[in-house]
Amino acid sequence: MRTGFISRRRFALVAGSVASAHTLAAQEAGAAKTLTATAAVERIVNALGGDKIPAGADGFKAGDPALRVHGIATTAMATMDVLRSAVKAGANLVITHEPTFFGRPDGPPAAAVAGGRGGRGGVAANDPVYVAKREFIEKNGLIVYRLRDRWLAAKQDTMTTALAETLGWTRRVKPDDVLYDIAPATYEETVGQIRTKLKLVGGLRAVGDRKAVVRRVLLHPGVAATNTFWTRYSEADLIVAGEVREWENTHFFADLFTAGEKHGLVTVGRTLSEDPGMRACAAWLKTIVPEAPARWIAAGDPYWRAV
Repeated sequence: MRTGFISRRRFALVAGSVASAHTLAAQEAGAAKTLTATAAVERIVNALGGDKIPAGADGFKAGDPALRVHGIATTAMATMDVLRSAVKAGANLVITHEPTFFGRPDGPPAAAVAGGRGGRGGVAANDPVYVAKREFIEKNGLIVYRLRDRWLAAKQDTMTTALAETLGWTRRVKPDDVLYDIAPATYEETVGQIRTKLKLVGGLRAVGDRKAVVRRVLLHPGVAATNTFWTRYSEADLIVAGEVREWENTHFFADLFTAGEKHGLVTVGRTLSEDPGMRACAAWLKTIVPEAPARWIAAGDPYWRAV
């Protein structure tokens, strides 16, 4: 007996439906009547510069790139909540940093697999969640473009700076690095500040001495390379990252704590750590594609915390 399966119809009902008439009406309004998604993305890519990475992540993932753009929404991940918010806001070009369809390549899904779910390549073509999400995008005239490789190549520092500014940290130890000096506070107090500033609900995890004093932080949005933690942990009292491999990094810091070392680790969630950077992306897009209003829609913290 299959468990945990959600039908395509049920998912569509849960996700909600936004009348396509709203989108069609919005497409006829505004100053972006002649700007297609293809043209907008071409302008963005040219402004970022650099070469296309072979077999990279960037590209259109859903929708018709020939459609006219009447609004742009940036986000760390194009979740159903984000897509619904984009439609309500009148934005039909959604620029996402992370995959839309749950796999690294995020391209056309493979043939059906046992159980309907896929692996590294994402979900199967007949997966009800995939089908309903794609139908929602097409019905509402949305176009989804993934902007990761070129954005990081040109704006990697922007992702870090935006996260730091959201946390209220501005004193870099040295230019072009990820070390920040912050106002001294206990580890527990610092974690509380992070939770408040990022509006975290249940996605935060912390390892280390609660009473240790934090003066210097190493900041890394997204997922950090393992050797970054192993080689740089001694430079900071606390490392704040999006996500890590638990068995490589979390338990490394757990063993440090057991040994009496005063170095802590906080993970806040990959997409949530990238949200501030995509907010900065929306601000940047206003200078690159002024015809189409650009806004940021937060992917947010998907977790809940038991009372």
